[in-house]
Amino acid sequence: MWAPPDLTPYKVTGVQHFLAASDSLRELLSRIVRAGASHSPVLITGETGTGKELLARYVHQTSARRAQKLIVFNCAGLVREIAESQLFGHRRGSFTGAISDQLGLIRAADGGTLFLDEIGELNAELQPKLLRFLQEGEVLPLGATEPVKVSVRLIAATNRHPEAEMQAGQFRADLYYRLNVIRLHLPPLRERREEIPLMIAYYLENYCQQLERNAVQLSCEAVNRLVNYAWPGNVRELCHEVERLVLFAETGAVIESSDLSPAVQQPIIAESRDFLTELMMTDDLTMAETRARLERRLIERALSRHEGNLSRAARSLGMTRTGLRKSIARLAIIRTDHDSSALVTQ
Repeated sequence: MWAPPDLTPYKVTGVQHFLAASDSLRELLSRIVRAGASHSPVLITGETGTGKELLARYVHQTSARRAQKLIVFNCAGLVREIAESQLFGHRRGSFTGAISDQLGLIRAADGGTLFLDEIGELNAELQPKLLRFLQEGEVLPLGATEPVKVSVRLIAATNRHPEAEMQAGQFRADLYYRLNVIRLHLPPLRERREEIPLMIAYYLENYCQQLERNAVQLSCEAVNRLVNYAWPGNVRELCHEVERLVLFAETGAVIESSDLSPAVQQPIIAESRDFLTELMMTDDLTMAETRARLERRLIERALSRHEGNLSRAARSLGMTRTGLRKSIARLAIIRTDHDSSALVTQ
């Protein structure tokens, strides 16, 4: 039976549902804290579902504006006909249906932070107006003759590749460079697998409480499959998978690998590819991350070869039994109760 890890050391203060265990994410949070006094724009990049909004909330919580409001808006929700008004506001009578003055998102966030998710959805007509706001700290509402000064820290996020969008003419170069003052890239879940057991434990507890499913547990094999799945939908997909598992489980049930979604039940992905080739071709890995992945792989193979016997595996690796136990805990390698290993491969 799988024993969920203690989540306390990994919870990010001030941001609900945010956990950090990987070196890459901890370094990212450290950079944000060091830039806490800055009012410069922030650009967050990362795949859909990686937690860009949670990271934006952490940027706000650690900034000098944390006592002020944070307004969150997805640019995919901009209505083309009234998009300019949505962002910059309007004066009464400036167009048909404008029966009263409207602040717009930017002025509504005055003094605080505005998070614009999926900034790549912003149409070409609005991009120069957003650039002027960033450069001059002012907006011109529709129907107004004088600009209005505002103090807003902008955080933007995108799941696209902004450099490619810029080269293709889809995104203004001057706006990109103005946004790209503080760049934060959130790696996909498959590149920070050590966080997956923590997220499983967090969402398992969360949904057991919400859905009133007491004492639902997971088998080691089920967790092993969850850890090794590629998660194309990232944290959001993992969250929904655990929610589904708990929803259909009985109180006190043990969730087995056969209960997982069909995609997650596929053979462990690392068994069908060349690990070293993949490791060498993965971009943006730090030395520490590369070393951790290789160390994990060697330990997993030793445990498998020696059928989970810690003493023999440690000897084959030139380690002490205690040292091997510490490495297994640090690298979040999941093991069954009788010293056999449920492999956690990258």
